[in-house]
Amino acid sequence: MKKLPALLTIITVTLSGCAMQEGDFPSLLKRPYEDEPVMDAASDSAAVVSSLPTDLEQKLNEAVAQSRTADAAFGARLPAVKSRVNAAGGAAVSSESWVVAQMELAALEMVRSPSVEALADIDTLYRQQLEREAAEDQSGGTAIIARQRDAVKAEVDRQQVEIDAMKNRLR
Repeated sequence: MKKLPALLTIITVTLSGCAMQEGDFPSLLKRPYEDEPVMDAASDSAAVVSSLPTDLEQKLNEAVAQSRTADAAFGARLPAVKSRVNAAGGAAVSSESWVVAQMELAALEMVRSPSVEALADIDTLYRQQLEREAAEDQSGGTAIIARQRDAVKAEVDRQQVEIDAMKNRLR
């Protein structure tokens, strides 16, 4: 019984919003600015860059190659490190197997460090290109760098996931 008055109040308040009120309301017709054509990237006043300057492209390619080399070395060493970590799983902290696994894990992190450095170098190149594009009213070069950066970042992130998982097994 107590629900009926509350329900009636809710219905009354809801329906009162539908009642016609008198007054001057804004028109729902389109405003003049809503009919203006939309500028797309091709018709924008900025020049679109389809390639990078040679020196920047060379630095980008070197960073990507450095990361790929480090990722290959990481992948080659990973099974042995996983084996050591698995052998040390459940072992006491500071036991011989635990220490060996920690040392292998540290060595694996050193192997991957060129990938992390390459990512930092690519970030610097991206910032430089962004500044160049802003100064010269251009666009497009940062997108070229961003694609390579995304690939390197994916490698670094995957490596970090592997390392974090092994560290968690040693706790």
